[in-house]
Amino acid sequence: MRYHYTKRLANRLVLTLLIAGLSFQSFSQDRAPRLSVSAALGIPVTMFSINSKPVGIYTAAARYSFNKSWSLEAKVTANTFYNNATGHGRKAKLDGTPSDVITYRTPIYGLNGIFYYNIHNLFGLDRLPDSKWLPYVNFGGGLNWYKPSASFADGKTANATSFGKPFRDYQLGLGTRYYLNHIIDLYGGAEYHYVESYYLDAIREATNPSYDDYFNFYAGISVKLGSKKHNNLIDWSKKNVEKQNEDPKDYSQWAVDGTVGLPVLFTPVGYNFTGMFGLGLRYSFNNFLSGQVNFAYGKVAGDQETTGTPTIGNPESIKEFSTSLRQISGRVLINVRSLMAEPSNRMDWNHYAVAGVGYTKAVGDVTFANGKTTNDASLSVSPGIQTIVLGYQARKYINHQLDAIGGLDFNYNQSKWIDNAYNKSGLNHHLYFHAGVTYKIGTSKDKEHIDWAYENYNNFKNKRTTLEQVPVIEKPVTEEPKIETTPVVVEPAVEPAPKVEPTPAVEPAPVVEPAPKVTPSVEPAPVAEPTPAVTPAPRRNTPRATTPRENAPVAETKPYVASNDVTPPPSRYNVIVGCYSVNKLAVAKNTQRRLASKGYEPSIYRSSMNSRMLRLSVISTDDRAEAIKVLRKARKEVDPNSWLYIYNAQ
Repeated sequence: MRYHYTKRLANRLVLTLLIAGLSFQSFSQDRAPRLSVSAALGIPVTMFSINSKPVGIYTAAARYSFNKSWSLEAKVTANTFYNNATGHGRKAKLDGTPSDVITYRTPIYGLNGIFYYNIHNLFGLDRLPDSKWLPYVNFGGGLNWYKPSASFADGKTANATSFGKPFRDYQLGLGTRYYLNHIIDLYGGAEYHYVESYYLDAIREATNPSYDDYFNFYAGISVKLGSKKHNNLIDWSKKNVEKQNEDPKDYSQWAVDGTVGLPVLFTPVGYNFTGMFGLGLRYSFNNFLSGQVNFAYGKVAGDQETTGTPTIGNPESIKEFSTSLRQISGRVLINVRSLMAEPSNRMDWNHYAVAGVGYTKAVGDVTFANGKTTNDASLSVSPGIQTIVLGYQARKYINHQLDAIGGLDFNYNQSKWIDNAYNKSGLNHHLYFHAGVTYKIGTSKDKEHIDWAYENYNNFKNKRTTLEQVPVIEKPVTEEPKIETTPVVVEPAVEPAPKVEPTPAVEPAPVVEPAPKVTPSVEPAPVAEPTPAVTPAPRRNTPRATTPRENAPVAETKPYVASNDVTPPPSRYNVIVGCYSVNKLAVAKNTQRRLASKGYEPSIYRSSMNSRMLRLSVISTDDRAEAIKVLRKARKEVDPNSWLYIYNAQ
């Protein structure tokens, strides 16, 4: 009967989420990406009769965004509330007060549906394209299954053997997301949990009973599925930039990390130097975020001088111990270097923040003060000791196949048994100081690992760029039609020249006879200043009319009145890495800032008052060789379709 009741409640919850999702579908406006998945770690603050020790609340979720404001999340949670040091003593009869409980342990699994409403518009953040903050409120509820166990002051125990009837859990919270890039968000906040259960701490008080409510303070990482720079998750549609060609560079993304080092156990018994090693398979999503499955094996040991025969389980009863630890964990590595300036040379390091969860198996040997020994004793139960890993790692580039690594992991172990002194008040946490190497899978001299997707670490073959491969677009000279307004006498002297040039063999003597007539008409020539150095005679006698026409100074039109940051190109040769219509100025500025953060000095140019095109250039120079050099670099590092624009000021 209990199973069917639980199944019926779960079906109702799923049906409610589906109906809500169909209802909110009416908010959908475009086909921007809408799905994201996330993982978070929370630390609860309980309001129980007997408060829980600090524990981790692990969360995995999938979220669907209906529009810029509303989204719905399906969330699963897992945690264990416990207190094994209440300080309560034995008594003959229970009286319904917190002193009845000596220890309790309550594992919980939950299924929840949560609505989110983004409140960025309340702070004006929706009008700031550069803002990376997206605050929200959330509300919802779900069902939690639990299996409490406790030991009581009268010597009795209560241990549930299965997860029974679930209790309802209603949630209300406030938090924010932080935009790292088009793939990853960080997020964090606080939730108040109103739970319909008295027994999370294993007791319902006889007088003034109250539900075991709690706050959850959490932080996590969200991965936006299908999101692109030009088509972000709909929550972040203000971050969209104009679509550009995908980066053609191919990076490897798998690596194996091997480490050796020293574990240090926090124990009142003391510790001896031992060893530990770790082996991890890592996948880098980009040069910011990596996921890793890690296995570690090692020993922790300690000894001390003992006297008398203290009670077994007290630290004073341990003369010597040696415990083998086998740990399996899932970890996330965040490259904080990618949030700062790129490494300037190969002597620089990448720096990572490490967070993970897992389980640890412990098997120990111990010699007690009374002379007794225990060998190969299991100090953990299935699936193992719950462990939270927080750490730091530094990574040094050696070559395209190997990196050197070093760092420190802090392992929060929810166990007091690792040193066999289980009657003490503290847990047995340990540090792991380590160093090692990384083997980057699938790399070559021409294919780097994505961890090092930096300008100074790319070994890609330089594609030979010849002048013929460089698309050159020269702004046409439009002053010649104005020359037609000069006296008709000048026209036969100026116009026939380019027509005669294709047939240089034609040089009739009679044509020279008008020269005396042209001589007086030379006087208007200074007025038409676009060709001050050209006289009719040399223009007839040389077949290279295009060279002087290209190099000749052109009359400058009225000054261009530019905005604060959009100007005409100051020089002739301009390396263009992006083009935008004039109504996409905000998009051009966003790309300009991104390139500036990578060390370039980009500018936005508009060639004329009538131009409907903005050009993003990384250099403007009169030195053609320098422009070609920068063009090759831009094609390799910015956009393979970068081109050279030759500007002739009018």
